[in-house]
Amino acid sequence: MQIVEMRLADIDPDDAYSITFPHLPERYDRIEDGFPGIPLLVIDEARRVVSGHDYRLLLRMRGESRVRALQVELPLEEGLLLNFSIMDRLFGLNLYEKLLFVKKLSPLLPPAEIQRRADLGFHLGDSLLRRLDMLLSAPFRSCLASGRLGLKTALKLAAEEKGDREAQLGVFQACGFSESQQWQVVQALDELAFKKKKPIAALLKSASLLSLLEGEMPQRRFMDALNARRYPLLSRMEKEWREWRGKALGPGIVSVDHAPLFASQEIQVTLAVKDRAAAEELLRRLEKSPAH
Repeated sequence: MQIVEMRLADIDPDDAYSITFPHLPERYDRIEDGFPGIPLLVIDEARRVVSGHDYRLLLRMRGESRVRALQVELPLEEGLLLNFSIMDRLFGLNLYEKLLFVKKLSPLLPPAEIQRRADLGFHLGDSLLRRLDMLLSAPFRSCLASGRLGLKTALKLAAEEKGDREAQLGVFQACGFSESQQWQVVQALDELAFKKKKPIAALLKSASLLSLLEGEMPQRRFMDALNARRYPLLSRMEKEWREWRGKALGPGIVSVDHAPLFASQEIQVTLAVKDRAAAEELLRRLEKSPAH
């Protein structure tokens, strides 16, 4: 291991170690001052970039010709693990980058060893490894990298027909849902497609659901529309409940809620007060009330 100064043009752009997506050279602007004197570029003996691929791009964008780099002698698998560790600590790796890392490392190390040595945040099961190429393909790439698709939902979509898979990926690309909402969406679409005897892609198109992903509160509008088609009776009851609650209460300290899925006629009433003293006063009044 040694620090070397060299011409930028002499560095091999080979991407054997690269797991970066998307490329964001500008982010190195923010960390240069935080690591004075420490090389942000790591290269191997063949002068290939081990870590700092975006830093190399930043230097080229600036028109710089020379760079200080840390040169290490490591086998490929150790270089990949080193890059994973550096990038995850500096910036945090997105899900696509972690899957790309697994793809590059899996021919070199068994899954159990990768799992032990890298903090992936997910399990390297057989289902994931079988569908790794699919998950790294273009339709998934931007959703996984942007955080708009979680691994559980991604694996389910990877097992579906191409048209249905791409239609649902379009939904998640257009609008950010939480991971729990993503799972609710794919489950609801599966159920609706089964009931309507239609492919999911055709269902999304015919029901005009995609138009709901524009404008304000797209997640709620989309989920409400799905549930209205999935549970029409419950959806009507929920709408009537909201209308009644708005008329009966208005703004104030009282809130009400119904039993889940209207399983009973029980209604929960919640009173909000500003502090403990106000709560004690309210309780005293309730104890003295005739109804009590």
